[in-house]
Amino acid sequence: AAKARAVADGVPNPTSRQRHGELVDALIEFQSEIRLLVMGRQGEQGDSAGEHIGSHLENVVRTLHRPILVIPADYTEPQRILVAFDGSATTRKAVEMVAASPLFRGLSCHVVMVGADKPEAHEQIEWARATLAKAGFEVTASLRAGQVEEVLCAYRNEHAIDLIVMGAYGHSKIREFLVGSTTTQLIRQAKIPLLLLR
Repeated sequence: AAKARAVADGVPNPTSRQRHGELVDALIEFQSEIRLLVMGRQGEQGDSAGEHIGSHLENVVRTLHRPILVIPADYTEPQRILVAFDGSATTRKAVEMVAASPLFRGLSCHVVMVGADKPEAHEQIEWARATLAKAGFEVTASLRAGQVEEVLCAYRNEHAIDLIVMGAYGHSKIREFLVGSTTTQLIRQAKIPLLLLR
């Protein structure tokens, strides 16, 4: 059924594979062939109104080193994207990827950095804004204070963002167990597609 849907949407000769065993192991097997992995936020047994995420999702995101697009059941083509930027190597790579990709052309682009109002933060977000503007994007850049998940979700609502691009799981599992994971919280709360980069 998935292959037929891809053909109906204009994909010539899609390949389908069936594997037995664990999902993560199967994905690792042909990770080198993956340019973008698309996964649902939860399986068909999930509660779409709740904050539950699929049992395989976190494990796949932590294991694979490929971009992963996490989508809700009601996915629609994005019109406005938000790049969650913190100045790290991963989020700089995200900015460069968005700037270079034809997939994002013509979309409204927002770059949001959550942190203290300091000169170095302004320098970093200006680099992101300028990089995207040079690639032809109309960019809105914003530096805001607060908790990352709360700020990004509030910004998403204010500006009708329908795709967030962000780095994933930047800390160890032990630290995240103690202080929580921004990635997992956003997957639970965002209710819109997230493009996760490692």
